Amino acid sequence: MGSARQDVPGSAPVPVRSGFEEALAHFHAQSHDKDVTQVETLFFGDEPSNGLALPVPGQLRPPLPALAPLRDLDAAATALGGGWPPAQRLLAACVEAVRVRRISAADRYPVHRAYPSPRGLFGADLFLLPPEGAAWCLRVDPQSHALQPVGGPGAPADLDGARLVVAVDQNRYPPEYGRLRPSLARLEAGHLLATLGLTLTRAGLRPHTHPDPAHPACAEAAQLLPEGMTAVAALTLDTAPPRTTAPLPSAPSGVVLSPEATARVAATVAPPGRTLRRWLDERTSGVSTANLVTSAYVSPSQGSTINSGLTRALAAAHDALPHPRTLRLYQHALEGDRVDDRVVRELHPDGTAGPSRPAPRTGETNFSATLGHTLTVDFPAWARALGPEHAETVLHTLLGWITQWGCLGAAATDLCARPMRNYSEADWAFALGLEPEQTPVYQLWVRAERGTYMDTPVDAAPETP
Repeated sequence: MGSARQDVPGSAPVPVRSGFEEALAHFHAQSHDKDVTQVETLFFGDEPSNGLALPVPGQLRPPLPALAPLRDLDAAATALGGGWPPAQRLLAACVEAVRVRRISAADRYPVHRAYPSPRGLFGADLFLLPPEGAAWCLRVDPQSHALQPVGGPGAPADLDGARLVVAVDQNRYPPEYGRLRPSLARLEAGHLLATLGLTLTRAGLRPHTHPDPAHPACAEAAQLLPEGMTAVAALTLDTAPPRTTAPLPSAPSGVVLSPEATARVAATVAPPGRTLRRWLDERTSGVSTANLVTSAYVSPSQGSTINSGLTRALAAAHDALPHPRTLRLYQHALEGDRVDDRVVRELHPDGTAGPSRPAPRTGETNFSATLGHTLTVDFPAWARALGPEHAETVLHTLLGWITQWGCLGAAATDLCARPMRNYSEADWAFALGLEPEQTPVYQLWVRAERGTYMDTPVDAAPETP
């Protein structure tokens, strides 16, 4: 494993002699000090929209009452019961996962869903495919709640057994984001994938989650997706109840997270006595101007549900890792509320934690809040196991999936959580005391201020005559 790294703050990352130097350099190039400049929030027309809110010929638009059983379900109760058919459960779960939930007129990032996106521009979309083949492809519109046909026939009458595909378009983010755009798009896909896993689980549909562009559904979707979109992940559904005497049929080969794993993580962060809809409505990154100075102190104990969500998600992803230590989680906090006394400890997948140790201050490791988390990876090990390009996609999607459970844990405890990808790897590796092969790859900062001033709730685009 090697001893703890001793990078001089401000230096380049420790070189890793692994035969994957070029791939590692490309991976590092998606983290810090890129050509990211201040950009203006963009809209796709006269109204804040991230898709086609107007009717599309052949679309299927469910009436809002048909979505109520899932929306009104207690977030911590058992899965949705009753005689609701699988197709209706699927439709409700898709809508509840992707829909625009509120508009923040007073914030420079105005559009909000149940998962974060850079500047609210949402570079990931959700599509439905038939159980096999690619005879049709439907996009789930986040504003109108409609299933809109893409490049083929209209919505079929029978959606039973449909497969879900998450695809990304990095060019929805402004050019000023530069080399950050590919990783941001994949991370966002992972956040959406986790949110879908939650809503599908609550709907009783048992999703197999595939954060893997090699899945057959992704390959079949490629020929039908809108220009510029690339499929990076899929979900397949097992509507049968779990067996107690024999294992379930094996899922397709490749990187996969089981329905049981998703259900365990969801149970860890679900807030009792709150509807699923309200829980997802309250997910927020906070106001865009908030920082350590303007945010109230959040203690590690206040963030315990976030910790539990992240560690349980890390445990769920265990089988997808090249080996157990190729993906690790660290918590950083202030000692009390003293900004000069910073401590860090590793959080293990089994829920235990390593000892706290001081985190040295550098000019490039300013805390964005009093409580935060960093995920680190051994990227050469991922590159050896999956191939460099494939590893980048799978890894970023998986990182987003894990981190979204922390975001949902924050919403469950009335906190806000903001992910971060742009920072100095070398300085954070030094502050966290990482071993040479470990790279800090994704952060989540926790704040108290929720930023609901002048927010406007959104349910669906109005019907068009």
